[in-house]
Amino acid sequence: MKRAKNKRPLTVKDRIAGAFIRLLKKREYHEITVVDIITEAQAGRVSFYRNFNEKDDVLRYYITSVTDDWLSQTEENYLPLTKESPSPYIVWLFEHMYEHRDVVSILMKTDKLYLLEEEFDKRLFARLSDTASPWEIVYKIGGVYKLFVYWAKNGYQQTPQEVAELVK
Repeated sequence: MKRAKNKRPLTVKDRIAGAFIRLLKKREYHEITVVDIITEAQAGRVSFYRNFNEKDDVLRYYITSVTDDWLSQTEENYLPLTKESPSPYIVWLFEHMYEHRDVVSILMKTDKLYLLEEEFDKRLFARLSDTASPWEIVYKIGGVYKLFVYWAKNGYQQTPQEVAELVK
C-alpha cells in the first residue's frame, strides 16, 4: 500500500492489506489463503487474526485506508453533493477512483464491489446527514455509486469531466 509523504509508517495491517492486493493482481480470490497473505506480508498468523476475521475485512481495511489517505490530502474534503450541481463532486471522486481502477477491477472480478458500496454509504452518510434526509442521502449515494459502476464496467471511456457533463 502506498503512503503519501509525511504519513505514518506502514503497520502490520497495512502490510497485510498491501500483500493481499498484490496477490489478487496475480491470482484468483478463492485461491489465496491466509497463509499466502501472511507469507507475502512477512507477518504472522496471529497478526492476521488479531486484526481481521476474514479476507473481506482486509479489503474493507484497504478501501478505508486509501479513502482516508485521499481525504487527508485534499483541501476540498467532500465537495457538497448538492441539488444545484453534483458535477464538481463527481469529477473529484471519479478522478480518485480512476487512479485506483486496478483495485476496482479486482473488486468487480471477485464480486466484491459491494465493499466499495459500503464505503460510499459510510462516507456520504457521514457527510450529508446534517444537510439532507436519509431518503435524499440514499438517493444521492445510489445515483453516484451506480454512475461510477456503469463508468467502470464500460471501461472508463469518458473522462470524469465528461461523465459529469453527461449527467448535468
